[in-house]
Parts: sequence; C-alpha cells; structure tokens
Amino acid sequence: MTEIISDTGPLVAYLDRSDRDHAWAKEVFMGITRPLLTCEAVIAEALFG
Repeated sequence: MTEIISDTGPLVAYLDRSDRDHAWAKEVFMGITRPLLTCEAVIAEALFG
C-alpha cells in the first residue's frame, strides 16, 4: 500500500475555511483512501496561531 505524505500547507487549507485553497484541500482530503503520513512538527505548525 502506498502512503500519502502531507506538509503544513494542505492541512492549513483543509482546516481553515477562509483559506483560498480550502475547497481544493477538502476535496482532496475527502478522497484519500490510503494512509496519510505527517509528523508532529507539521501538526504543530498547522495548528499554531
């Protein structure tokens, strides 16, 4: 099985409805059926602020 790796940008776009890429990120994340990998630093950065 192939995993998908996500960095901060797509996670922020998915979580923030005011982000200009929110609709795209929502569509992409809702279509993921494989494991999504990231790290603690990416999650911390996405949730900061």
